Amino acid sequence: MGRTVHEDMAEGYLEDFLEHPEAMAALTRLRNRHIRGEMVEEEPYGSGYADSLGSSARFPPNRWPLHQHAAFIQLHALIGSGEVAFTKIRTGGTPGPDADREGNAALLAGTHKRFTAELDMGQNGADFDGILSWEGDLKISKPTGAFYYGDSCASTGQTLLVLPAAVPGGWAPLEVGDSWPSRTLMHLWQYKAVARWPYGARFIWLFLNLDWR
Repeated sequence: MGRTVHEDMAEGYLEDFLEHPEAMAALTRLRNRHIRGEMVEEEPYGSGYADSLGSSARFPPNRWPLHQHAAFIQLHALIGSGEVAFTKIRTGGTPGPDADREGNAALLAGTHKRFTAELDMGQNGADFDGILSWEGDLKISKPTGAFYYGDSCASTGQTLLVLPAAVPGGWAPLEVGDSWPSRTLMHLWQYKAVARWPYGARFIWLFLNLDWR
């Protein structure tokens, strides 16, 4: 099977990382944290954040191709800098296998009333599993790249500073279950938005491209 466009994109990011030792060191550190499971419960994003960027049932993070780790860290950096904003959306439960499209569609019927989640029941080689749409301005959290301490206690950890932002009504490609980080990144570049409902997550993670070009 030939290489996909989104995988080629990820390979390009990896080549950029390889040219800069400090960037490659950062990629290695994040890769190791991901492999150790430290990204799963990371605050302020909460459980499911790592899988929302990309996941694979066949390949755990320690067996990912290195270019997928490059796509993963690029996504993480875009979110942390505020170039990509996000919000979490309640659904009717956690997604089942891809083959159970009717079951997944029924769960998506329980998506927060502010949104409409539609699953492509046939798919037939489509670029994504469905569509998440909303009407009117949507208020979301935009990370600033800065951190702060919640109080003066010595054991207090840093919290990422986020600011409110608003985006007009629109839609995002919906990816259910597993999806490589490179595909998530490609959707953000191509459609300026992507909605991820990974296995084990009761929430859809909606990512919106605000500043990344």
